[in-house]
Amino acid sequence: MADGPSSQASWLLLNASGLSPLRQLALLEAFGDADGIFGADEEVLKAVDGITAKHVERLREAEATVNPSELGAKLSEIGADVVTIADESYPPLLREIPDPPPVLFISGTLDRRDRLAVGLVGTRKRTAYGEMVAERLAGELVKRGFTVVSGLAMGIDSDAHSAALDSGGRTIAVTACGIDINYPSSNRELRKRAVASGSVISEMSPGSTPRRETFPARNRIIAGLSLGTVVIEAPVKSGALITARLAAEYGREVFAVPGNIDSPVSRGCHALIRDGATLVETAEDIVEGLGIMLQAVPEREPAEERDRKLDELPADQRAVLATLSHDPRNVDDVIAASGQPAAQVTGALMLLEVKGLVRRFPGNTYVST
Repeated sequence: MADGPSSQASWLLLNASGLSPLRQLALLEAFGDADGIFGADEEVLKAVDGITAKHVERLREAEATVNPSELGAKLSEIGADVVTIADESYPPLLREIPDPPPVLFISGTLDRRDRLAVGLVGTRKRTAYGEMVAERLAGELVKRGFTVVSGLAMGIDSDAHSAALDSGGRTIAVTACGIDINYPSSNRELRKRAVASGSVISEMSPGSTPRRETFPARNRIIAGLSLGTVVIEAPVKSGALITARLAAEYGREVFAVPGNIDSPVSRGCHALIRDGATLVETAEDIVEGLGIMLQAVPEREPAEERDRKLDELPADQRAVLATLSHDPRNVDDVIAASGQPAAQVTGALMLLEVKGLVRRFPGNTYVST
């Protein structure tokens, strides 16, 4: 096709056709590259298994309505790159799934470090406990050299991305819309941070808005990029459980964090554990579940060191800490349970927070870390 579109233009047209990844892959296998698809006539295209006249019509419509040069200019304007499944830089773990996206749009960078990646996912309506666990696991994982992958949604996703970045690590945010769309709008700054220390990626072209069906499609990319997926909090009907199911189908490890038996957002995790998911309490559980030797990644502060800090606590701080767990507790309840004066308890809580042994949440509530 001497006068046909350039290779990148053909990839962009293929993506814009709206054909499913499996049909795009079938065409690529049949013709060898994206240029060959747009150089073929209708009958040759329809000879490919699963391709009908309707699919050919969508390819022709993309050719007629999409301007690859304008799209390329848009990508340059937002500082984004196109990575195709034919490129060496395409994530190797993602290439292994049954329906990898033939085209990825990327803001930021992908590098070899991201081959050691773990997905952290969960509900948007997470509890204080879920927030704390997400932040703890993400922080511990990046200290061991893992990249944290999630979906840039509110709740657990945002907690995981933020904690990974706060701990100096890398994160990959997979979106259900174009990489230039700030969705949710409240995560605008988090999106920028992810681009600076990792990447924001999508199979959807710039300008694409999220739709109901794009979220499960996004979830398969999260599972595909990750050696294993950790579900931190999820009700029984949750997109996080879709990610976990896909991870299992891909032969990846599935992990779940147990929670309060009375909490609706823990029921999905408990169901996963009953079905064989690895129960997670610490990052070590994840590393061991992945079969990766602990010696191969940086170790966190030994448990003995934390025990030493606890042993060195003054009696009043030890008494206050003993009243706390992973469930938020109001300061008035802490005062009553500890049997100490209010001023002494508030002072102890402040010092324990400085030492990283407790954490304060809205409503003047506290949890142990």
